[in-house]
Amino acid sequence: MHNKPKIIVFSGIDGSGKSTQLKLIYNELITNYRVFISKIEYMPLNDMNKNLIKNLLIEFKSGIEILKQATEIHTKNNKFDYILCDRYLMCYLAYAYLYGIEPIELIRKLLFFIKNPDLTLYFDIDVNLALTRIKERNSEINKHENYESLVQAKKGYEKLYNSFGNLEIINANQSIGEINSNVKDTLIRRKLITHF
Repeated sequence: MHNKPKIIVFSGIDGSGKSTQLKLIYNELITNYRVFISKIEYMPLNDMNKNLIKNLLIEFKSGIEILKQATEIHTKNNKFDYILCDRYLMCYLAYAYLYGIEPIELIRKLLFFIKNPDLTLYFDIDVNLALTRIKERNSEINKHENYESLVQAKKGYEKLYNSFGNLEIINANQSIGEINSNVKDTLIRRKLITHF
């Protein structure tokens, strides 16, 4: 492998299967490569409400979280062959759109120093299917995991398609196995790995 790791982002709305696919790819890669998983555990944007001052602080804190992740990735540069990200800049911007933080294209330009990954996999899923998956995996549903919020987040992702050069849209309306096969084929086709 090269000294510089390949950075692959798994993105999409809640319930799209991105975390499941990341784990499956991680399990395949870890036997032959040094792999690091980077994940934003908490997105402060989820706490937005009608208080303007509190929202400004939350927007700032959310920006800090994405900067922390970018810094973490930068510090791992020569230690790993692959860095797999469960959410990254595109996710932050899509959810910023959900909460009415506009214009997201301008925010992306202001965050120019956060490099695009080698590949962003966007798991495109029907919102109703995503909600079904969320309900199956959680007994408690986050207050933002509802139809309207997921539709708005999905619109945010769609607005960003052209802002990310290395973007691949994966049909996430399929079974876990079919999605995984598509992800592997994409990684091979994009020359990020030779075989699985």
